[in-house]
Amino acid sequence: MQWYVYLVTISATAALSWFASELLSQPLRTFFELRRKVLGQMSMAESISFPKPRELAVSSQEIRDYDQALRNVRQAQRAFSNLGFRLLAFGENEPVASNVLVAIGLNPVAAGSRLIELSMAYSRPHMDRVYLCNQVEKALRSNHPAPARAKKWIAGSSFRAPATADLFNT
Repeated sequence: MQWYVYLVTISATAALSWFASELLSQPLRTFFELRRKVLGQMSMAESISFPKPRELAVSSQEIRDYDQALRNVRQAQRAFSNLGFRLLAFGENEPVASNVLVAIGLNPVAAGSRLIELSMAYSRPHMDRVYLCNQVEKALRSNHPAPARAKKWIAGSSFRAPATADLFNT
């Protein structure tokens, strides 16, 4: 072959590789930034004390403490809801990156839906928030094995993570 064919082939390959890496790198950076925010918010929320019933607050200091604790709980609830919606939007708007993440064991759609459930259950005093927090952490950790559906996708079958997907088949 002529030398210019090699030059054109190498240039086209380089351009396509750059395009493919840019296509995936920006959404993956966005996801890992969201993941870092979610895990940070969850670690901050562990230190939040839930308010005692308002009827038990007698002094003005106890009333102020109750109001501050209630503001903290509502702020955490809004933050979890916001991050959950952002993860769900990421899963729906970036299907290629979402499928790559599911293949390596991270599930942004499931994490987002569990965060929204956690935000709805966060203000209720008798809900099992620990279970929901564990489910979110499972969906966002990379050291868990990939789900069976992701293994099928890696093997070559077409896969699109549904919005109501379970975290793991355990």
